[in-house]
Amino acid sequence: MDFDFTEEQKMLRTNAREYIEKEIMPVADEYDRKGTLTREELIGFIKQLMPFGYYNTVDPEELGGAGLDHKTDAMLTEELARAWAGLCGAVRLANMGQMLLFCQSDEIKKKYLPRVRAGEFIGCGGITEPNVGSDTRSIETTIIPDGDDWVINGTKLWISNAQVSDAMMVIGATDKSKGPLGMTMVVAERETSPYEIRELHKVGLRAWPTAEVSFADLRVPKENAMAAPTGAEASTAYRSLMLAFEGTRTWLAAMSTGIAQAAIDAAISYARERKQFGRPIGAFQLVQEMIVDSLTETESARLLTYRSAHLLDKGERCRWQSSMAKGFATEMAVRVTSKAMQIHGAMGVSDEYPVERYFRDAQTMLIPDGTAQIQKLVVGREVIGIRAIS
Repeated sequence: MDFDFTEEQKMLRTNAREYIEKEIMPVADEYDRKGTLTREELIGFIKQLMPFGYYNTVDPEELGGAGLDHKTDAMLTEELARAWAGLCGAVRLANMGQMLLFCQSDEIKKKYLPRVRAGEFIGCGGITEPNVGSDTRSIETTIIPDGDDWVINGTKLWISNAQVSDAMMVIGATDKSKGPLGMTMVVAERETSPYEIRELHKVGLRAWPTAEVSFADLRVPKENAMAAPTGAEASTAYRSLMLAFEGTRTWLAAMSTGIAQAAIDAAISYARERKQFGRPIGAFQLVQEMIVDSLTETESARLLTYRSAHLLDKGERCRWQSSMAKGFATEMAVRVTSKAMQIHGAMGVSDEYPVERYFRDAQTMLIPDGTAQIQKLVVGREVIGIRAIS
């Protein structure tokens, strides 16, 4: 693997960082205190960031995307998360452009793809449920065919961007007795098939919209299917979901790395300026040890993340590599942000400094797309060949 960036990547990172530090970073704390981004605010930020490749990073150019590789995507994700992780998550999950390509209806593609290209489309994915977190094989929501429609019943929980969304990709069971083989995915358009939403609040990533979504006999046209529910293609929905996790876990690892880097930057700056006992606290060996340990862990997470992205770019499976990157990076970010708070002393727990936001965001990153413990079980299953869970 080549760990060096090309000149084009370096220029893109420099330009993105300069813009983010000037336009995004100064408003992050203010928006975080306010809470969830509105639809108008999120679209506004998306349009600001699109020239740098955000929102549509790995989408093919023929879809109006940036056509970037996954390594560049990880780099850009880290840069935005370093400034404001809540915005980063919301922007990353807003684009359903690639998913829309799998819809059976050309009309839906024609209707929404122009809005995707313009950065005016907010998507979300309906996977997690009140009784189904990491055990995605046991999804309880049903998607039953009825005439020309699908009928959806069930509840989805912790759905990113739900309350500001245009459409949701919903996975559910057509036949629960078949497990993953009996699942399908459909697109529920909020305009024509409005779903019921209850906003949820989090300790961290506060700007990132999150909600509970309920379906009660919600009817969705048959052509909105993204995966066939019967026959040889019955497992397409679940298989596609498992493949998608490899990509999302990679960029979640990049997000955590960005949060940790922000905490290191803040700790170094404070250690140089804060004086005790007649000298900067950065002169004390134990403070230097905390910073060096934090930097070592962050660099390790970064390399794990880029290895996973490298495999994605080669078109290879990275099931355990992406799980290792996500599991390590999220736990690492909690440790690093905690050390940064300690270096800041009493100011570390004050919202006058951003390190307390970094800590809250890092703590929240432990959960999405499988906890660190689940990631370890995935790695263990892949390298040992024995399942700890089904």
